[in-house]
Amino acid sequence: MRKLITNGGATDSAIRAIRDKLETRLEDKGCHGFISIHEILGIMDEEYDEMKDTIHLNDHDGLRKELIDIAVAAIWSIVSIDAEALDW
Repeated sequence: MRKLITNGGATDSAIRAIRDKLETRLEDKGCHGFISIHEILGIMDEEYDEMKDTIHLNDHDGLRKELIDIAVAAIWSIVSIDAEALDW
């Protein structure tokens, strides 16, 4: 049975971790948008593969890190689309 999450602090913590990782990514790599949908696909595939690897290792901390990376990649993909940065 699934556990009911009633602690809003857990949600706040997850969002804060994603925001912190996004800020770090922008500091490290700059604010350049993704070039194409194929770049988005490649990045999402890579992050997904890394997530699967951590699951197979039963690495809970690593899984959290990879899920944050997936969230950041998804957010930056959306930003790139909304900013019309993609060369479709």
